[in-house]
Amino acid sequence: MYSFLSYRRITPDDAQMLLDWRTAPHITQYMLTDVPYDIERQKAWIERCNARDDYQHCIIQIEGRDVGYASITVTDRASGIGEIGVYVGDAAAPKELTIYNFVGTLNHAFVTMGLHKIVNHVVAWNERTVRLQQFNGYRHVGVLKDHALKDGVRHDLHIFELSAAHWADFRKKFPHKDNWWGEETVYREQ
Repeated sequence: MYSFLSYRRITPDDAQMLLDWRTAPHITQYMLTDVPYDIERQKAWIERCNARDDYQHCIIQIEGRDVGYASITVTDRASGIGEIGVYVGDAAAPKELTIYNFVGTLNHAFVTMGLHKIVNHVVAWNERTVRLQQFNGYRHVGVLKDHALKDGVRHDLHIFELSAAHWADFRKKFPHKDNWWGEETVYREQ
């Protein structure tokens, strides 16, 4: 496991921090939706999310400091398909360390949650994430032209996919084999 990287469970006490991150200009500019700044609504959202069996989320920590958010949504339970959402809310967090958050997240998605494939949708103006998807092992599937509407303007939406089988091989490049909760993940044939 990377000694600098860890994850922790989210509680309603995290509502303000998450809402501050989610509404910060450096985050919201990459989101397709905007959320109102309402702490009680955020607490209720956290409680609903924590009760779901098709959604898991966590706080990303670097050197024990809360720096970001990650989620895995099961979008097709029968086929074992999910989507990952990640953002680094702490703008001062070192990018050279936060870049590795995907390792534990993909281990969690494929081994702990047992998903077959992750399909991510990334808005075209999020150029860094578009580039990072391939660094993370994803295959670029295509582009939905003029698909996403933000602030009255249509934008392209990139589609990326990663299968559990491909990740089982690709992840050998990284020493981190744990899931979000620090449990070592061992791949079995799917």
